Amino acid sequence: MRTLEIILVSLIAGAAICQLIGRWPRTARLLVAFALLAAIAHATIEGAHWQMIPAYAAIGILCIAVWKPGGDQMRLQRIAAWPAMLLASMSVLLSLLLPMFHLPEPTGPYPVGTSFLYFKDPARTEDAAPANGSTRELSVQIWYPAQPSLHRFARYREPRETNALSSYQSAILTNSRQDAPIAIAGAPFPVIIFNHAWQGRRTNDTFLIEELASHGYIVAGIDHTYNASQVAFPDGRVVHGVASNEINAPETSTAERVRAIWDKELVKWVADQRFVLDRLEQMNRSAGTPWFGRLDTNNAGALGHSFGGAAATAVCAADPRVRASVNMDGWFFGAIRARGPNQPLLVITTATDQGGETPDTNAKVGAALDAADFADVKTSLRNFGGYLLSVKGAEHEDFTDQPLVSPLRMLSHRGALPARRIHEITRTYVLAFFNKTLRREDPAVFHSRSGPFTEASLETWQVNDSEIPPLIRSEGRRESIPLASISPLILSPAAY
Repeated sequence: MRTLEIILVSLIAGAAICQLIGRWPRTARLLVAFALLAAIAHATIEGAHWQMIPAYAAIGILCIAVWKPGGDQMRLQRIAAWPAMLLASMSVLLSLLLPMFHLPEPTGPYPVGTSFLYFKDPARTEDAAPANGSTRELSVQIWYPAQPSLHRFARYREPRETNALSSYQSAILTNSRQDAPIAIAGAPFPVIIFNHAWQGRRTNDTFLIEELASHGYIVAGIDHTYNASQVAFPDGRVVHGVASNEINAPETSTAERVRAIWDKELVKWVADQRFVLDRLEQMNRSAGTPWFGRLDTNNAGALGHSFGGAAATAVCAADPRVRASVNMDGWFFGAIRARGPNQPLLVITTATDQGGETPDTNAKVGAALDAADFADVKTSLRNFGGYLLSVKGAEHEDFTDQPLVSPLRMLSHRGALPARRIHEITRTYVLAFFNKTLRREDPAVFHSRSGPFTEASLETWQVNDSEIPPLIRSEGRRESIPLASISPLILSPAAY
């Protein structure tokens, strides 16, 4: 619990105890008054949220009992003390089960800034919109190395992009300052495109994105409209995802159906990434704007979790500006088959994701697709080089912010590793990979199989430095590479 929440609950408990004893009526009134002030300060400074609703109700009960005129007030206070204490205890329990979690602090030399962008692609028609002929629209959040400032810290999620259960996350603050001035020293900064999982959202990996931005990368997180869980546009519209659940539950479908759904969406996401990169190029060339000369879009990377990892690899194969990609525990299929030489790749998996059966041994469709996908991964790594990082004790959602959501695994969906540990492993290797491929550094973690983490095992398929493509300075782009035909995913994103 946060500081003011602890103070609030403590004042409620103190007031209730005084009322039960019945000897210090003035002290009880004073404690209730302080609890009311603490609640106002908490709502103003920390942000009100539903886990604290029982405590708010407890204050109301105590206020009525303390200041109600006439009658047997002492008896009323004693009666009110018990439900007040029970309600305060409920808030404590709810706050422990679904806490107002803290994102790990970035370790880089730059403060982190963040801004929201809205793009409309006039060249594409939105095939998932209710109205025919709608233009493809995208909401993008950009995180970047910033100058020191006193700008407010950004919310973890915008209120319009949450539901009743996840609404509390709009009161959680990140380590990024909203619309802070972008840093000058070190510019232009390499750009990294982030892709969320199937039915996910652009903020799913804030723990990792902020780390990259603090080390001098500009990260553009895309909400892929009509697949992302909820997307809020500047005009007030909120678009909910309509993506098929057959990807998350392949056993309810057939392999052919799952592949068809996957491939159609993959092509769309590749187009989204290339379009956003185009718009970032335009921003970089726009004199007089904060972004002028600060974005190195010709030295870009792509990153994604689950389905987003496949999309990251696919855009690397389709656009020469994207020089390297990271797939965090996602199937590839068509994306990996489109990969060629000079496209560095880091694949991060759980230790059990080795092409064997899925957790349900009767899940024949998922197991077959999984085995075929892992065979394709090994073939691509042998032919074109790359890295395969296996993390023992990790689960699919561990490569997102989800492990922070709750200490209970049934709510957080995390594996055996503590959240801070798996996040440290992920941040270390992803940052080192982009430092190597986009900045031509030689990180020590790629020099050994386990590196600094006993839970991590790194397999390396050697690629000569000469095979990493040189920096691109031209404006030209090659045409999109057709994607092959196989492709599904694992696990649905959490409901939070």
